[in-house]
Amino acid sequence: MSDSGGNNTDERVVIEQRLLKIDEIFIYRIPPMRSADGHRAEDWNLAKPLATCSLVVARRDNDLCVNIMAERPKEGAPRGATENYLFAQSNIRVDLADPSHNKIEHWVNPVVDSSRYFALRIKDGKSGREAFVGVGFRERTDAVNFRMSIEDYINSLKREEKAAELQREFEQSLSVGEKSSSKGGGGVDVAKLPLPKSSLSLAEGEKMHINIKSKRAKPANQSAKSKTGGLIGLKKPPPPPDASPASDDGISTTNSNEVEWGDFEG
Repeated sequence: MSDSGGNNTDERVVIEQRLLKIDEIFIYRIPPMRSADGHRAEDWNLAKPLATCSLVVARRDNDLCVNIMAERPKEGAPRGATENYLFAQSNIRVDLADPSHNKIEHWVNPVVDSSRYFALRIKDGKSGREAFVGVGFRERTDAVNFRMSIEDYINSLKREEKAAELQREFEQSLSVGEKSSSKGGGGVDVAKLPLPKSSLSLAEGEKMHINIKSKRAKPANQSAKSKTGGLIGLKKPPPPPDASPASDDGISTTNSNEVEWGDFEG
């Protein structure tokens, strides 16, 4: 992105992660609390909600945005066409380092008489005014998912804070090592110390015993037979070679083969 002068300016990248989307919720106008115990859904006239909307929970950087979307007729479109628009929004920003801004109850309060209704703090983007509205879910599982999405947001902030703390400790340890090595003489750079070497040589007078199991050699003419006299693992003998002239001692090759493989017949 470039400005009018032609100079390039860095644009901050905002990462948005959608955590939850519910197609149907009910919005209620809620009266002030009657007691310090909390809000009660029975005081909201549940049969007559202010609006029926959808809910989108998304994280933008360190903020958790709860967007309540409603439908309205779309201008210039055929009859019956609708479009979504932002009905109300709650920007939740939990600061774990600030005790006054690390309580999720400042923005979201479950009612004391039901698990499907919550009091949600919303803020008008134009005037900056804040107010509580009632949010109700038809299904209990949707209410549980809404609660869990908020818990996931809090847990992710804690994990990121822990990772940042470990990073700071690591960088601090590196800076301490560099300072100690730069002093000279008294300082020792732990990062440059050699690693201990393991010696695999035998000490003086030490012996090593190795047991090797050897198989007894069998005679070449001994046939492999089982205890019952059968063959064990012998392959089919190759076919006898073609007839060749008799040797000087008068014994032909064919007769020699017959004598050699005679034990395998039958």
